[in-house]
Amino acid sequence: MGSKRILTTRALVGMVTAADVYTSDNKLVIPKGTVLTEEIITALKDHSIFAIRIETDEDGVATSVSEEVHEITEVPSVPDAVVIEDEENFVNTRDTTEFKAFSSLFMDNVENLKNVFNNVVVNNDEVDTGQLLSDVESVVAKGRNSIHIFDMLQCMKGYDDATYVHCMNVALLSNMIGRTVYPDMSHEELDVLTLSGLLCDVGKMLVPEEVIMKKGRLSVSEYNIAKTHVFHGNNILKRLNLDARIAEVAMRHHERCDGSGYPGGYKKDQIEEFSRIVAIADVYDAMTSERVYREAICPFDVIHMFEREGLVKYDAKFLLPFLDMAAQAFISEKVLLSNGETGRVVMINKKELSKPIVKVKDNFYDLSKDTSISIKKVLM
Repeated sequence: MGSKRILTTRALVGMVTAADVYTSDNKLVIPKGTVLTEEIITALKDHSIFAIRIETDEDGVATSVSEEVHEITEVPSVPDAVVIEDEENFVNTRDTTEFKAFSSLFMDNVENLKNVFNNVVVNNDEVDTGQLLSDVESVVAKGRNSIHIFDMLQCMKGYDDATYVHCMNVALLSNMIGRTVYPDMSHEELDVLTLSGLLCDVGKMLVPEEVIMKKGRLSVSEYNIAKTHVFHGNNILKRLNLDARIAEVAMRHHERCDGSGYPGGYKKDQIEEFSRIVAIADVYDAMTSERVYREAICPFDVIHMFEREGLVKYDAKFLLPFLDMAAQAFISEKVLLSNGETGRVVMINKKELSKPIVKVKDNFYDLSKDTSISIKKVLM
């Protein structure tokens, strides 16, 4: 079976996409293996997508799924709906060769980061920023775009969520936020932002392990000890030959725009931009990762938390594009619903990103309208 690129104006009902289809700003519209319907073709045109790749037979003729064989279920009347037609066409990200290469490289680079942390704290070594940035760039290069990288990072959950993995995740997420909000950001500025994410928690190396790894709830005194990592990180990084903002991020990535954070209770205008970016990446990754004291929180619950209180605590300029990217990454993913059914996310509701439309067999659940059902878990 082959494929060919055609103009969207020549797309016909029944044709099957041979590759994921993205908008010009890298948002997934429909995944590979989608059978085109009138609604989908209209949506492609509405998204200003002028060409797509479709499956063909050995003679180069477009394959087509007959409507008699493949009945199309009516789609909920929600704008920009994306229909997923054929379960057999889906391959879990973790089973792809792309992910296997990504995860192997990711873990190698995490081991390098661990060595850097140890050498900086124990031996007072300088940071080889060139090597660290090269490591991050090599991981970024394994993804087709930001949403694809986000998807693969989500699949890394459960591998190992120690400080080093968390910092690598925060660096990658911060990098994506920076490139999304500031597409013309200079390479030098993006490097500083990336390093700020990588090194934001280096101070945890000086916090007692029994506090960092405690399985139960921290006492007030233990929590106060844990919070000292921002001072330790700031002190460690200030003495190194680094951009001053990197040490500042280590100190301020737990500050919140409404003044509810620590250590200084700073408000938005007092918090440097890179600290506001890293704060979002740090919280999202921490909450969606397993910890010794709790299981990972469902990403849609985390997105809901951000929607509920995020615009007060975080900078909307960075938060809203990040949430849109996060939600888009889960289109076509299998999920477990609170009613015990499993289905796939087929569309994100722009007004409520945490409540997408989920297809279960021939039924569609619009979670923004059916409030009795929610997503319990993403089945990666």
